[in-house]
Amino acid sequence: MPPAPQPSARRRSLLLGLFLALWASGAHAFSGGIATTGFPIPAQACNFCHTGGTAPAVTLECVDCGGGPPSVAPLSTHEFKLTVFEVGLQALAGLNVSSALGTLATGGAQSAGTQAVVGGGSRLEITHTAPKLASGGATEFSFLWTAPGSPGMASLVGWGNAVDGLGSTAGDRASNATLAVEVLGDTPTPTPTPTATPEQSNTPSATPTLPGACPSTADAGCSGGFARGLLLVRDEVPGREKLVAKLVRGPELAQTDMGNPLDASQGGTGTAFSLCLYDDSNALAGGLLVDRAGQTCDGAPCWRPIGRAPNDANGPGRGYRYRDRSLAADGVLRLVYKGGAAGTSRAILVGNGPALPDGVAAALQSSSQVTIQLRSSDGLCLSLDLGDVRVQEPGHFKAR
Repeated sequence: MPPAPQPSARRRSLLLGLFLALWASGAHAFSGGIATTGFPIPAQACNFCHTGGTAPAVTLECVDCGGGPPSVAPLSTHEFKLTVFEVGLQALAGLNVSSALGTLATGGAQSAGTQAVVGGGSRLEITHTAPKLASGGATEFSFLWTAPGSPGMASLVGWGNAVDGLGSTAGDRASNATLAVEVLGDTPTPTPTPTATPEQSNTPSATPTLPGACPSTADAGCSGGFARGLLLVRDEVPGREKLVAKLVRGPELAQTDMGNPLDASQGGTGTAFSLCLYDDSNALAGGLLVDRAGQTCDGAPCWRPIGRAPNDANGPGRGYRYRDRSLAADGVLRLVYKGGAAGTSRAILVGNGPALPDGVAAALQSSSQVTIQLRSSDGLCLSLDLGDVRVQEPGHFKAR
């Protein structure tokens, strides 16, 4: 059989041109934000699709680093700002900020219209939820960055895209800015947690913590009283990771005992939640952070009340429900906190995918029990020990 005819160079060129045209025509699909993994050619970033406009001036700066070249302490959190300066009719802007070191999160004075998405290396990146209109000749986006735990140099890379909002990519253009941040000093030593007395062990107590911070050892002051629970961790197949944590049939709890992660119109207080897992020596085996108070997930509020909001005229509801199919918060798909009478309260977290913390099952492989602690940044800490270990493998752990 003769070989199949190969397309001519001219035909290949036409096909490539058609592909690029189709890609550009669909670029408006990213008006709700984009991660670096969505850039067909990373070096061109937004400019692979957005062409024809004038490249804007873009600046990237630390808001609270004290001026000059930014220098911060290990594990400290700071507010940063990316500014896209208006160019002619290109009065709307979007962004992407990434960093190979440290942790990015939403927050800051100009954080409206931003979101955290999973990007390269399963790290969180900051992007827009919709094009943002310039004010006073510039569009500002704020976000937070937590420095890594070791001294050294880190870089934040920000792309700002100035667009005309006409539904085409032909009048848009992007520029980028890179900010080097020096991390100086020793990694802070965790503050020891006072041991609770027997009378205090089941008494709800406020345990404020920095968002995302899991203590290196289990917090003895957390509230217990849960009759049953579950921890399931599976990470043996890359891309199909799964984590389920349950604390059920717990003590009497009110809706606001765990703070309020709803938006400001519902009395939200910006509450963040951390799930912390400890082995039988009380050493930290892994942690997850959900810091999405008042934000939007999948086109709807990430957090919703169970029943009524705390500030409802008819009285508060029973808890909160979080759902995000993009898994932007450390791979968390669903988080439920439900209060109620003794024996009815519960907390459930479900996570999927590569953004989940690595090595949790391996860290628990020889542990005779696991401690689950759900921490609120301005409310309670809930805790449960599970000693019935059913599966104990490097990539699969299950306990009840």
